[in-house]
Amino acid sequence: MAENGKSIWRESGLRRERWHGYYFLIPGMALIAVLISVPLIRALWTSLHRVRGFRSTFIGLDNYIYLLSKPDFWHSLRTSALFTTVCVALHTLLGLGLALLLNRIARGKTLMRVGFLAPWIVAPSIGAIIWVWLLEPQFGVVNHILSSLGLIDGFMAWLGEPDAALLSVIVVDVWRGTPFVMLILLAGLQGIPKEQYEAAAMDGAGPWQQFRHVTLPNLHYLLVVASTLDIISTIRHFDVISVMTGGGPVRATEVLPVMIYNTAFVQNDFGRASAAGVMLLGIILIFSMFYLKATKPGKARED
Repeated sequence: MAENGKSIWRESGLRRERWHGYYFLIPGMALIAVLISVPLIRALWTSLHRVRGFRSTFIGLDNYIYLLSKPDFWHSLRTSALFTTVCVALHTLLGLGLALLLNRIARGKTLMRVGFLAPWIVAPSIGAIIWVWLLEPQFGVVNHILSSLGLIDGFMAWLGEPDAALLSVIVVDVWRGTPFVMLILLAGLQGIPKEQYEAAAMDGAGPWQQFRHVTLPNLHYLLVVASTLDIISTIRHFDVISVMTGGGPVRATEVLPVMIYNTAFVQNDFGRASAAGVMLLGIILIFSMFYLKATKPGKARED
């Protein structure tokens, strides 16, 4: 009886200690909830209004209906999808390649890691300004190098032509975003037991077979996690494109975040901008739920 009472006392004591931990978390959780919920509720409420200066009129879902009926919104959505798909694919391929390279290098590994991580460390706006200088038509280094190699004739306005501008912002995003994926996959590569490669080599597996049957299966979980996080980050990308092109020329690089900014602060239409922001939030939440499902406890062991 005493033992039962003692165990009950211990359980209740642990329960009280757990609640004490929650009490310490409440102030921080409340602050985070306020910082997230207040702007979100305000955006939802604004999206239901026609805002003109300090005057607003409740119009229900008219802003959403208007955006879904406008070709400009669908153009921005397609541009976002293209930009995100190409960037995430290149981030993953190049990040995996660089991770494999760094994992095999014996000397100078730390120095090379710092060098490859430098684009990710630089602030996006600063990196975008640097690339604007590099891509300058007359005095830019990129035009000088490409013309010296005979790859282009004369000087090319990289940010002044629609296709070239979209290609340019994709290249800059790949330059900046690849190190993030590389870092995650490099950690995964260093966690693969060497015994698996030794067993595969004893069975006669070559480098490609080892990569296919040992490396990829061990990196499957991290590839899903890195790609999903990269999609969430890239689809809401704003700063680099805003600094380099502002969505131009002729809306060739106007992804959804840039369209939201232009609608709000250029066209001064905060109602429709809020509606577009809510729809972008819905897209991000879909990928966020996929990420939470992919990273649920025990998922890594299952894969």
